Order: sequence, then C-alpha cells, then structure tokens
Amino acid sequence: MDSLSELIRLVTKKRIKKVELFDESSRNKSSNYFKLFEGIHSGHYRSDQDAAKDIYDCDPSEKKYLILKTRLKQKLLNTLFFLDFEDESIPEYQNAQYECNKQLYCAKVLLMSGSKRIAIPTLEKTLRRAQETQLTDIELECAKILRGHFSTSNQYKEFLIFKGIAEQAEQKLHAENLSDKYYQELIAIYAKSKANRAKVKKLSEKYYKVLQEDFKRYDSIKLSMNYFRIRTMFHQFSDDYQAAVEATNQTEEYVRRTLKFQPPSRLEELAIQKMNFYLHLKDFARGEAHAKSAATVFEEGNANWFTFQEYYFLLCMHSEQYMRAAEVFHSVVDRPNFRLLPDGKKERWRVFQAYIHYIYKTQKIREIRPVIQNAKTHFRLNEFLLEKPAFAKEKRGLNSAILSIQVLFLLEKMEIEPLNACVSALEEYCRRYPKKDGNFRSECFINLLVNMKNENYRFYQTRKASEKFYEEMKSLMMEYHGGNRALEVLPYEFMWNRVLEKLKSYKYG
Repeated sequence: MDSLSELIRLVTKKRIKKVELFDESSRNKSSNYFKLFEGIHSGHYRSDQDAAKDIYDCDPSEKKYLILKTRLKQKLLNTLFFLDFEDESIPEYQNAQYECNKQLYCAKVLLMSGSKRIAIPTLEKTLRRAQETQLTDIELECAKILRGHFSTSNQYKEFLIFKGIAEQAEQKLHAENLSDKYYQELIAIYAKSKANRAKVKKLSEKYYKVLQEDFKRYDSIKLSMNYFRIRTMFHQFSDDYQAAVEATNQTEEYVRRTLKFQPPSRLEELAIQKMNFYLHLKDFARGEAHAKSAATVFEEGNANWFTFQEYYFLLCMHSEQYMRAAEVFHSVVDRPNFRLLPDGKKERWRVFQAYIHYIYKTQKIREIRPVIQNAKTHFRLNEFLLEKPAFAKEKRGLNSAILSIQVLFLLEKMEIEPLNACVSALEEYCRRYPKKDGNFRSECFINLLVNMKNENYRFYQTRKASEKFYEEMKSLMMEYHGGNRALEVLPYEFMWNRVLEKLKSYKYG
C-alpha cells in the first residue's frame, strides 16, 4: 500500500494532463491524424505534396499541415513506450533489452522524484534480468546506481556486492566495446576501398589475437560474435577459405548454443557465408552437401534463400556442374514470389540464364534447354545480344557480365562489327591505373579482349600479346561477396580459353 500511495502521489502531482498516444483500435477514423497515418501507411501518400493537398488542399509548407505532422509524430513517439515485443519471431534478448531499458528509465525517474522505496527494488530486478540476458551496459548502469545508493545508506555489505558487480561489468563492457570498435573499423576500411585487402588482413590478424584472452575470459555474446567475425575475416582475406569454412563451422556451433540471444536470421547469414567460401574453393561436393543440410535453416523463398541460391548457382558454374546449375536456376525462377524480387536481382538471374544457355549451346548438353526455359525472366537470346547497357560505374559488375557473355556468343558466329562494339563498351570499365582489388580480374579479362580486337582476331598474335594480362589475372583469386560487384558467372580463365579456341578455329580451322 505504501508503494502505491507513493506512486499515486508522484503521478497526480507531476503527470502530463493529457498523454497523446496513437491507438489504432480506438482512433477516430474521420480525424486528420488518421487520414495522414493511413495515407502514409497504405502508400497512398508518396510525398508531403500529396498529403497536404488531400487533407487541407494546401501547400505542405503551410502551418496547419506542419502542426498536424508534428503532433502525429509526437503521438507515435509516445507510443514507443507501449510496444509489444512478446512475439515468437522476436529473440528473447530483444524483448529483455526493451523491458530492461524501460524499467531502468522508470527507476531513474523515481529516483529523481525521491522515491527510493520503489526505485531500488526495480533496479535490483532489472539488474538480474540484464545479467541473465547479457545486457552488460544496463547491468553496469544498474550496479553503479545501486552502489551509490548503498554507499550512503549505511549498508556496507550490499555496497561491496554492487561495487564488485560494477567493476566486473565495467571490464566486460570495455572488452565488448573494443571488439565492436575493431570489427566496425575493419568493415569501414574495406568499404572505403577494396584495394585495402592487405591492410584489412593485417589488422584482422592483430585484432582477433588481441581479443583472444577476453574471448576466453568473458561469457559475452557480443564479444564472441565479433571475435568469430574478425577471425573469419582474417582467413578470408588471406585467401585461406578452408580455414574460413572451419571458423564459420565454429561460429555456427556457438550460435546454436546461444540461439535465444541471436536474431532469427543469424544461421541463414552463416549458411550464405559458408556457401560463398565453397564457391571460392570451387568445392562442389561439400557445397552440395551444405545446400542439402541448409534446407532446414531457410524458410524457402525468403530473401536470404534467394541469396543462398545465387552462391549455389555460381558454385555449380565454377565447378563445371552445369546440369545442376540449370536445376538450381529452375528452382529459383519457378518460385511464385520470384516476380516480387527487386529488379536488380531478377536481372542477375536473367544474366545467369544467358550464361547457362551459352553452356548448353557450346557444350552440347541438350538436357539443359528444357530446364532453363522460363518466361519469368523475359529472356530472348536474340534480344539479349542486341542489348548494349549504358555505361554506369555503379553497375560495372553486371554490365561487364552482360557484355562478356555477348562477346562469347558473337565469337561463335564471328560477327566482327558487333564484337568490336561490345569490346569497346567493355573497355570503358577499365581504369587507367588498375588496383589489385575486386575489379582487377574483370579488368584483366577486358584487356585480354581488347588485345584480341587490336590484333584483328588473329589467334597467335592475340595469345602472345595477352600472356602478361592472363598471368596477372591468374595470380589473383576471385573475390565475390554477392550482388553485382566483381560478378564472375564463369571463371575468366575458362572464358578466355574458349575465346582462344574460337580464334584458332576461325583462322586455322
């Protein structure tokens, strides 16, 4: 009763007279708040111009529309304190994080108002919950407040307990923050320039070794995940993809032991990462076994499933398992929700279809044709060969892949003028001073094709003029991390050997 009395006294004295929340179940559907909310939510309003015109028949800069926007925003912000995180799809730690932050805020407000009788038990309960769910920052905040409280209330034993908890949490939080800083720095350096591979490799080795002791000392999800990520990154940038696979296996084992602390997509992300490593190893046997075991990880047809299938398709192409590649292609484009994919992803699968069509034509694998015929990609070979994508630096990988396969198709018929146009379009994607980054192999291949054109498609002269570029290309391993960047649908070595075969038969066959 004393606690309730104290809360009632505090609330009646200091509460806002009217708390504005946005409650969909009790809203007035004729109000302008509802019209603005529903218009944005349904996609009916695409801009402030649309909303202001429909609601007030005014310009969006007018005061009445600006006030409406501000008040709706405040209602929505107030409603953030009353979200429901108790859902099976939401990890336990996220629910705990939301509740602990809310309870910590309430306790601080109570302390500001002098209500220690209610605040201290709330903090003790929040501290225990934070410890259970490894929310180290909240654990430290609670312990520090409790330490301060007991230091002034003549309870020395309790003071020592919370002093110890605060010190341990502070050390653990320092280790977690350090691991965050290291991982974020590596990501930022590599994102700035793919030519920074050597620097990322050197730093990742240093950082994961620095974190080893803390990894062994603390039971921390955040620290452990960052440690695993950085160690995997080191193996990846050392081109030791076998070690990267082993590191990913260890990460998977750890994630399965701590599933309640992990987002639902974590195992999917690791499955994609591992398939990428098998692609770089060109290890079809283990990649295929992984694809079968990973079927239980994915919800078939979700976004991550489509990404996984891209890597699986490329693995099949790079390991010369062309019939299996065709089957993977069919399983993807035959999905009902394939049409709902972003245009960029659908375009990539259309390009994949062109490559597998080339394999069917040149390798005489007749069984492929009925498997890859699919109207959903809108693929017509004659139309595809006539396309000349406009130069776009941000679409370098995709456009290079399109133009490269067009070159191979045109070489089959030795159509010289279209060939020259394709090679000239490809040449635009070569830098004046190439760096050994993700685009280096594609630039080497383009230079090989440029030499072919300059040598007027003569076999011996082309082969001799291209030896240097070919050896440089072979010296660097493919580096592909999804999307269009550095997209290499077939190994460039395979494609160049096919080019030389055609040139030889053209002049000397």
